[in-house]
Amino acid sequence: MPDTTPARRNFLLRLLAAPFLGSAPLVAWAQVGQEYRIELVIFERLGYESRRFLETTARPLEPPLSGFGIGEGPVRPSDRGFELEHVVARVEQSGQGRVLARLAWDQVGRDFRSAPWIRIQEGRYLGERMAEPTTPDPIQPGPVILAPFDPERQRYELEGRIRVWVGQYLHLETDLIFHAPPALPVAAADRGEHAESVAGGFTAVSVRGSQRMNSGEDLFYLDHPVVGIIARVTRTGG
Repeated sequence: MPDTTPARRNFLLRLLAAPFLGSAPLVAWAQVGQEYRIELVIFERLGYESRRFLETTARPLEPPLSGFGIGEGPVRPSDRGFELEHVVARVEQSGQGRVLARLAWDQVGRDFRSAPWIRIQEGRYLGERMAEPTTPDPIQPGPVILAPFDPERQRYELEGRIRVWVGQYLHLETDLIFHAPPALPVAAADRGEHAESVAGGFTAVSVRGSQRMNSGEDLFYLDHPVVGIIARVTRTGG
């Protein structure tokens, strides 16, 4: 992710206040095999900088949706639920952010190679990506069959994947896209592309990066011109 600009850093300090921000030196005590609880507040940044970034950067992007949804495989919904409502309230009351997701899950700490990706589809529902057209058999037409519901064809404002892995420290890694509002289908011809190459007809910006963290009560912030992520990771056993 881009480096935090002074304006965005000042916004964060006003939003969370110093006692909540994970600014103290990190302690290297992350462990593979340890149980961790991850909580995230993901929000859209509002204001001129965010709008300008979307206007100048958004393009058709395909969301990376590999991985497990929360509640699938090794990614378990947190037994304690979501406990960062005070952070959500500060984001919303600031008038400078709109919350897209509140997430909380438990998982075993794994290294970079084996840590699972968590599939993310959050924010407003935008509709369904059109299926590839098929040519009906003119000789032996069959009955009309409705296509089954396919999560990978559904489109939301924020899509992609996130994972937490363990090295010397904990690391939160993001591989997301955020669809540009109003997130309406765009004419492929306007961009000189074939319709099937457009990711559902929506333009988006990439939200990729990583943040080194420590477990505990500190909050950590992943910065981006459009999407902010506030994270907390706590040990749940051992």
